[in-house]
Amino acid sequence: MQNSNHTIGSIELALAMVLSGTIGYFVISSDQSFWNVVFFRCVIGAIALGAYAYYSGIVRKDFFKPSILLMIILGGITLVANWVFLFASFDYIPFSIATVAYHMQPLFLVLAGALLTKDKLSAALLFWLGMAFIGLFLIVELDINEIRKLFYDEPKPANENNIESGALFGLLLALSAALLYTATTLITKKVGQIPSTFVALVQVVVGIGMLFPFVDFNRLPEQTSQWIDLLILGAVLTGFMYIIMYDSFQKLPTSLIALLSFIYPVTALFVDYFAFSTQISLLQVVGVIFILLAVSAVKFNWSFSSMRKTKAVSK
Repeated sequence: MQNSNHTIGSIELALAMVLSGTIGYFVISSDQSFWNVVFFRCVIGAIALGAYAYYSGIVRKDFFKPSILLMIILGGITLVANWVFLFASFDYIPFSIATVAYHMQPLFLVLAGALLTKDKLSAALLFWLGMAFIGLFLIVELDINEIRKLFYDEPKPANENNIESGALFGLLLALSAALLYTATTLITKKVGQIPSTFVALVQVVVGIGMLFPFVDFNRLPEQTSQWIDLLILGAVLTGFMYIIMYDSFQKLPTSLIALLSFIYPVTALFVDYFAFSTQISLLQVVGVIFILLAVSAVKFNWSFSSMRKTKAVSK
């Protein structure tokens, strides 16, 4: 039964990460400010999740116990703040650096899991996690000169409405987003007895309240295609995606959740290629292989000792 849960959870999270990798396309295509995008993502997501919860009859009175509800609300705050911090970091640092900083969250998750849930932190796990990070660096083709500019050059905010600030601030925003995502994951695991649909519903409702004061209602979408982009972001990439993602959080150990999270940048790479004709280099292909190898290693419990035994038997 445990193996079956792990398999289902792995499939759910892998699909959720693939869907996550397409979010950037719909955000760009919608041509809306990130405040508007996140707000309507929450509104449409709440409608979709609410309808599903109502017709499936999963909402019960005991879900509204103060201790449970407060935990879910806290997760909603960290989830929405994570979105806001990550999008805000793009105004101060290159997308590639923000991506690397944000994907420190698998490392944060593994370390937090070791400290809080006593997950075993083996040498093999650290090795595969390190390989996944190398793969991520290869995928984003991080330029060492860009990193140097963060600390030695005068920052240039991308939006003229932004307050001039250091690029180091942008880096801190992306790292903060990673920490907030880690907190959301751990909080969601704490309410594992609650259906993932209800958890996601409460959290996006919290997001509506948080983001409403920042929405620019004077710059709403004018084209049908833009509303379709927001509809997909809310109904599919929030409603459906968070149902399966939160369900997977409740079934998987933090180490496997961390490694499967690397599927997101792999998907984003191919979305860039097919949607925006961005060329994929040989190094990026190697990065994809590194990440998929690391994910497979953790999923199938590859360890140095088992690999040595396999080699000895083959001889």
